[in-house]
Amino acid sequence: MANWNIAYNWMMDNEDTARACAQVSDAPPGAFAISGINSAAWPEEFAAIAALPQVQRVPLVQQFYENHFWNMWYAQLLPDDLCKRIFDFAVNAGSAASVRCLQQALNTLAGSGAAQLVDDSDWGPMTLDAANSADPVALVAAFQDARVAYYQAIVAAKPSLSIYLATWTARAQK
Repeated sequence: MANWNIAYNWMMDNEDTARACAQVSDAPPGAFAISGINSAAWPEEFAAIAALPQVQRVPLVQQFYENHFWNMWYAQLLPDDLCKRIFDFAVNAGSAASVRCLQQALNTLAGSGAAQLVDDSDWGPMTLDAANSADPVALVAAFQDARVAYYQAIVAAKPSLSIYLATWTARAQK
């Protein structure tokens, strides 16, 4: 079973490597973030964390990610190497995008003629069973590819976001 602490720390290595819980500028213009928690997307949660002294923020940051992104499906994944990447992508792009890329990766591994998962962005027993049955190394690689393709599609649809593509791609390929 996947380990919450492994997934959380992997994600935090991308959001706040030093675990400083300091307020930093973040897109969109005028927004700020603390350990990846953006003031524009999560105003109430951001305000509650920002109100604390910096040294007291860590438990609230961890609670935020556990409450908003972790779910029972992650805990049932067998390989931590896969779980931590799916969780990180959920934090970065949203849970639906993360599950859809997982389903697309699984379908890529299944090959032509094999039964395909519906890439509906929803966790379910079929997605979980397919993930736990797949070759973990091959699935991580396919998931990384699906994640990169997701970011490339964003930039293709909105070229002004190309300034983020190198960073997004590097994060996806870890």
